[in-house]
Amino acid sequence: MMKMNNGRLFGALTGTVVLWTASASAQVKDINVALIIPQSGPVMVNVQPAQNSIDMALEEVNAKGIMIKGEKYRFNVKAYNEECTPNLAIQATRAALDQVKPLHIAWTSMCSTTAVAVRQLLVDAKVVAINPTSGTSRFVGPKGDPYLFKTKEEFEWRTRDLVAYLKGKGYKRGAVIAVNSDWGNESVKVLQKYAKEAQIELRLLNYDERNEEFSPMLLQAREYKADFIFQASQALDEQVAFLRAYQRLGIKIPLAGESTWTDDVPAKTGWEAINGMVTATAWLPGNPRPEVQAYVKKYTQRFKAIPGFNGPGAYDMVHMTAQAFEKTGSLDTEALRKVLRTTTFTNQVYADGTIRFDDDGQAQFPVMITAFDAKTKTRVLAK
Repeated sequence: MMKMNNGRLFGALTGTVVLWTASASAQVKDINVALIIPQSGPVMVNVQPAQNSIDMALEEVNAKGIMIKGEKYRFNVKAYNEECTPNLAIQATRAALDQVKPLHIAWTSMCSTTAVAVRQLLVDAKVVAINPTSGTSRFVGPKGDPYLFKTKEEFEWRTRDLVAYLKGKGYKRGAVIAVNSDWGNESVKVLQKYAKEAQIELRLLNYDERNEEFSPMLLQAREYKADFIFQASQALDEQVAFLRAYQRLGIKIPLAGESTWTDDVPAKTGWEAINGMVTATAWLPGNPRPEVQAYVKKYTQRFKAIPGFNGPGAYDMVHMTAQAFEKTGSLDTEALRKVLRTTTFTNQVYADGTIRFDDDGQAQFPVMITAFDAKTKTRVLAK
């Protein structure tokens, strides 16, 4: 185990680390947190904004302190590397359950596959956990009496609203180019469900992870005479390769994608390549709300990048947890999960700023249809 005396999380982390604030006085008490998060591997392009945002929020919360019945607390975080791999996530979760005593809350898991893999371990241990980044509906619960909460919107919401938008454009057939993974398969399954309801015909074209040759699939989409192409990928390299093939072939079919398509893509391909592509998301960095702009400004100044879609939910998670403990007035697990279930959290960064969990532990808020706009070099609300 390696102790970090600067209170910061990000960097080349391996194994287990302790996140702490060296300058904290002896009078400040600890709220023990297990953070189970990828710290290495190709998924980091999507996880790094979450990691950065957790780091930023922790510094803010611990500097201010968490007041519980007149006593000052801070988050004492131990981080475990799960690499977005189910087996490693199970090992990391077991290690956290064994080593963090007492464990007051867990922040996990960042990927859908690992969220599903560790779910039962957390439920059996009766650990309150918040998941800020995974889209799967299979993490929260138990149904009606949750220990596990999720602040990220589900595939269902995004896909439902995206399909409604595509139908409204008059599209009747689409080509789906999706990565062959658990995440990709769940994305496609939900898309097929809503496309069927909307009477939109789909042609499915799968590819293996790390593939960078998309020309054959794009040619099939053109031959199919698709009204739109939906691309589901979590990997930046895949997304860049897809767009470059799309440009090289001179294809003009409108593009749609999962919320994993971020401003990192046009930073590599140029904005003209992605102009007009639509996604369904709860995150729009250009949202004029003060909370959004303050977060974006601070993040951009510190990390020299626009925060990706996994950043704001992770940032909110830390602040929501602090607010929940203050409202609970103790470190009691049962009292904490009751507060999480019944509190409306306002002035948040993500979505429309208001987050409330349903009876199963899933946060409720609206999503938006956004489009990449080459003129403004940002994402805007789609027309």
